Amino acid sequence: MMKLLFKHYLALNLLSVSLLFISVDSVAKATDKASKIKVKCHVELVGGSDIIHFGIIQAKGLVKYSTWLVGKKIATGFSKQKQQVHQVKECVKSNDDFSNALSKKLDENTAR
Repeated sequence: MMKLLFKHYLALNLLSVSLLFISVDSVAKATDKASKIKVKCHVELVGGSDIIHFGIIQAKGLVKYSTWLVGKKIATGFSKQKQQVHQVKECVKSNDDFSNALSKKLDENTAR
């Protein structure tokens, strides 16, 4: 009888610990998603075209994103092949406005 009670007790403890790990993992994943933000960047491509590039990045990475983006190949709406970024003029959160007048105008004319 004691062995049976011990087995049930052990099984309940294992179940409790498993559920605890699952809930902690779920909270961690939710936190990861919450720490990402949508951004838009006014970029100049190799060849001189100016476009607005949209991305989803870590919230803490917005400051360094402009530097990281230079030289990367990104998808554009006017070419099947990715185009290389020559220069990043400005990056902001997607719901914020650009400070540069040219960037604002380009953003207004960009389809979403």
